Amino acid sequence: MTDVAGCLTAAVFLVFAVHRFTVTRGEAADPAQLRVAGFALCMGAAVLLNAPTAAAAVDAIAPPWGVALLVTHGLKTGAFTCLATLALALDPQAAGPDAERRRRRRQIRLAVAVQAGAVGLFLAAGTRTGDGYVAAADGRGWVLALYNALYAGYGWWCLLGLVRALARHTRRIAPSLLRTGLRLMMLAAAVGAVWTLWVQEDVVADLAHGRQGLGADPVSTALAAVTSLLATGGATTTLWGDRIAAPVRWLRAYRTYRALEPLWAELHATLPEIALSSSASAGGPRLRHAEFALYRRVIEIRDGHVALRPYLQPRAPAWVTEAPGGTGGGPLDPDAVVEAAVIAAALENRRAGRLPDGAPESREYGHGPRTALLETVEDEAAWLVQVTRAFARSPAVEDVRNRVRAQWQGTERVG
Repeated sequence: MTDVAGCLTAAVFLVFAVHRFTVTRGEAADPAQLRVAGFALCMGAAVLLNAPTAAAAVDAIAPPWGVALLVTHGLKTGAFTCLATLALALDPQAAGPDAERRRRRRQIRLAVAVQAGAVGLFLAAGTRTGDGYVAAADGRGWVLALYNALYAGYGWWCLLGLVRALARHTRRIAPSLLRTGLRLMMLAAAVGAVWTLWVQEDVVADLAHGRQGLGADPVSTALAAVTSLLATGGATTTLWGDRIAAPVRWLRAYRTYRALEPLWAELHATLPEIALSSSASAGGPRLRHAEFALYRRVIEIRDGHVALRPYLQPRAPAWVTEAPGGTGGGPLDPDAVVEAAVIAAALENRRAGRLPDGAPESREYGHGPRTALLETVEDEAAWLVQVTRAFARSPAVEDVRNRVRAQWQGTERVG
């Protein structure tokens, strides 16, 4: 099972690396993308080589001193270096490309020194393989432990720097798929740091027994799998994020469309000309068309508002405050209650065919301060949902509606 999980994890890294190299090739290739691809390539190869069966197969044909372990850690150190240089590119403290280039060269020199030191320690440990273990020479378990600690410390330092750089970079970006992707990559780096520190288990085994297991254990494999999924998912959020977010948007738009039904239906019954399509009232839209249908429904409702301007009852807002309960004492927005009452009164006047006294045709709807803050279709739809709730549920709106009806009872329709 550990072998299968390790191979699948390696496949995720390697496929992602090939994809990144493919889409970023050419003279205008983004250096940051190349570093991400380099990380995935090195880490994928390391995870594949560290699978227990693969590690045993390599050591069966290689000199019996733990070649698979040395190469695996070398590949991971290369992967960590790619991430460290990526963190430098994201760091705003680098004043210009020259400063960033100097810092990158220092990082590469450090990586070379770590690799050389690790090889020296590994050879000094006098390691031998056998029976699924890598063992140090007698009395040299501490050297093998130091080798593992050097590798883990460098990896942890690189990943911590990446987490800090991603956190700073994320704070400068507005909410978006890119920001979500950066957060996933930041989480991947954090999990990767835990994965890297898990090698301390080998340090303890080296100090206690002078040997460590060959290949990854189940915990290490699980942490590697989580890291690979988070890293590749975060780096490709802009590719798949919208495909996942679209159905959520459609469902939200469909629910909002349905929530506007009571208000729209009354407007349409009195003013059928507001319908922009002959099929507007023939059931709800298909889910994938819900966003456009909602946009159209908002326009139709506002067109109904415009058509009702001559029938606006100037005293409707005051009647709301006089009604039992008024605009308070419930979950309904007070401004929405006032606007719903104005619409209800205008509809009654329109049905009665009466123009109330002092109802200027230029009078605008939107009697609350909220209406001045509506900048998008989503804002408008959310506000109209509140107006619709008040229109259908508010006792004050019903009271205003009854007052207008009573006002015209017994009078003769004109026009």
